[in-house]
Amino acid sequence: MKTTGIRLAAIALAASGAASAQENVTVYGSVDAGVSYVSNQRGGSSVREDAGNRSPDRIGFRGAEDLGSGYKALFVVESGFNLDDGSMKRAGVLFNRYSVVGLSTPAGTVTMGHMPDFMYEYLRFQSNGNLGSAYFFHPGNLDNMANQFQLDNAVKYESPNFGGFTFGAMNGFGEQAGSFNKARTYSFGAKYIGSALNAGLAYTVSHDRAINIGGTLGVGRLLGQTLSANPVAPDAVYANFNADLTTSMGINASYKIGDFMPHAMYSRVKLENKVGSAAQANYEIGTDYNLSVADTVGVSVSRSTFQNIRWNQFNLINMYRLSKRTTLYVAGAYQKASGGYAVINGFLPSNSQSQAVYRVGIHHLF
Repeated sequence: MKTTGIRLAAIALAASGAASAQENVTVYGSVDAGVSYVSNQRGGSSVREDAGNRSPDRIGFRGAEDLGSGYKALFVVESGFNLDDGSMKRAGVLFNRYSVVGLSTPAGTVTMGHMPDFMYEYLRFQSNGNLGSAYFFHPGNLDNMANQFQLDNAVKYESPNFGGFTFGAMNGFGEQAGSFNKARTYSFGAKYIGSALNAGLAYTVSHDRAINIGGTLGVGRLLGQTLSANPVAPDAVYANFNADLTTSMGINASYKIGDFMPHAMYSRVKLENKVGSAAQANYEIGTDYNLSVADTVGVSVSRSTFQNIRWNQFNLINMYRLSKRTTLYVAGAYQKASGGYAVINGFLPSNSQSQAVYRVGIHHLF
């Protein structure tokens, strides 16, 4: 009888442990579609059905297993796709946005795999590109506010939340024989999320990064590399700019005042090779205003510089929430350039110094 009681107690203890270690898995995602008009792409206007504009089209799976005593195992896998034609965002890469597994502890969280840098993770929430439209991102998205650049073979540490303050560091191993730095990327960041004030800063260094400067900025030649014979020709052919070193930094903040949320940010990206260096600087200010519980207007202005080129852009969006998950919106952006071509993010360069885009869309979260 005593032996049976011990066995029953052991079984109950084991069952209790198994119950406490249950894993919760969540499926989530975003789909966005709309019709956009652009005034000038390589000399002509166009109308197109465009996807992933208010927020990138994606589907993901995240899970966590409670291990007890403040420890959790976790994973996230997230894939970006194009809703308009069903294609993968990056051909041959299924989980192109996130593919990580890790351990959360009282001393912080460690994750490993494929992930964005802190320029995206800690600065995107105050960028009007994320609050509004992909067209509002800075020319070429060199500062990665649109999460088009991720780290492979990465290890990340993120601190616990200290009264709203969090900091982190990550390293993406280049895994090149004979050189620790070849193709390596590392990033640092810190953020504060409060009831009214949100702020973030980030710093990223990438070795041996290829960037489509010609196609996104309308630049034909940079630091000794020919990128395109004519970047705004209808049949233009682009070559990537191969940077030996890319250094990115940024800082931003927003503050809620009643129905207003003013925000500002600054970012700088420096490209280097054996010939020299070139840098892009981005300045942005704006505000969101709640017309009602369901209706929000966002407005921002930005100025970007690269070499002798200047881009000034005005952005406006009206978002009407049908529910917590579904939003109807109209958006517009106008850009004026000097010293080069107008290049609103997401479009081919204009063959003039001005470019405008207007859009009507619907966005749904699940």
